[in-house]
Amino acid sequence: MRKKIIPILIITLMTVSTALPVLGIPISSESSGKKDFTPSGTSDVKLDVAITTDYVNAYDDHGLRIREFNLIQDVYAYFQISAPDTKGLYLTQKWWYDNGTGLKFEWSYSMTATGHYTGYAVWTWWAIGKDYGKGIGYIEFLVNNVTLGSTNYYSDGGNSPPTIPTITGNTSGNIKTSYTYTLMASDPDGFKVSYYVDWGDNTTTDWTTFTASNVPIKLTHTWTTKGTYAIKCKVKDLIETESDWGTLSVTMPCSYETPKLPFFELFFQRFPNAFPVLRQLLGY
Repeated sequence: MRKKIIPILIITLMTVSTALPVLGIPISSESSGKKDFTPSGTSDVKLDVAITTDYVNAYDDHGLRIREFNLIQDVYAYFQISAPDTKGLYLTQKWWYDNGTGLKFEWSYSMTATGHYTGYAVWTWWAIGKDYGKGIGYIEFLVNNVTLGSTNYYSDGGNSPPTIPTITGNTSGNIKTSYTYTLMASDPDGFKVSYYVDWGDNTTTDWTTFTASNVPIKLTHTWTTKGTYAIKCKVKDLIETESDWGTLSVTMPCSYETPKLPFFELFFQRFPNAFPVLRQLLGY
């Protein structure tokens, strides 16, 4: 009977509490473990998170539901934890935000789970766009002051993709030689960017560490087989909005044709089977 009562209790609380900034309730049956359980770490605590502008559906859908929203909308964060026993767990949310002045901590809420349950859910909301304007942020969740996880980055007021990256460097060279290429892109919203490169030879450089917009980075690569390759690069911002591909064609090795000398040309015409090694070296 208890398992049936608890979901009904949740729905009732959600119905009457939509005006509240914070709500924490048990979401699983009572623990059959020790009643004096005191957690000493977070290794046995699991986390599920969501961020949304729809209060009720945050409970039903635990994935990241929305990444962009209007400035006038409230933003709801949903965190659900599971543990052998939640009683005594100290739960904290930290809201981080950047509206062009740098990412910084803006707001937090903490509470202690009071019941012997195997699961606990916490909702909070904040009119973050209304208060801070256009920007991006994420929400961090801590258990006993140890970070357990966070939402992905989200944006307020829309987000534009980064520009197509430029690729500069050698367009020809020799195999088994390392070459350095400079990549650069900018983000219209001024947010940091990460680069992904396909070198055209079935090798890639995975997403780089996020760096400042419009600041070049350098990557090196070595081709081991002769041919012409298309270097492709794309960029994403903090909320994973991607640019189109930038490209650069390179040829390895350089194109070079052995000069033809009249004396050797006449000589090998007269003696076609003489000096085969020299003939091969000179390209006759």
